[in-house]
Amino acid sequence: MTVTRSSVLLLQTLLLSARIQVSSASGHFELQILSMQNVNGQLQTGACCDGPRDVTDRRCSADECDTYFRVCLKEYQLKISSAGPCSFGTASTPVLGGNNFSLRNAKSNARARIVLPFSFAWPVS
Repeated sequence: MTVTRSSVLLLQTLLLSARIQVSSASGHFELQILSMQNVNGQLQTGACCDGPRDVTDRRCSADECDTYFRVCLKEYQLKISSAGPCSFGTASTPVLGGNNFSLRNAKSNARARIVLPFSFAWPVS
């Protein structure tokens, strides 16, 4: 039996293709909060965080907000909406401070870091 160069190449290709494994990828999305300013001490809706507005100057003055952050990763949206599922994960921080704070020192940084691991194919835009 004569072995030709093309049959050897074909055999090598078949053997190599049998060894090919499907690769998997993983990673993480990370967000680090460094500082926060909520000058008026109010919610996104415009209401005071705690208590009513001062009747003379209409400022929120009863108590500072209890500020934390929540991340919701979802697919691209033309019009951004907080409704609906977080397709790629969600995470939040504990309460980090009041209306204004800075977390630039190393001790506070760990609390202000949100890490969302993922082990799926990231969508192509």
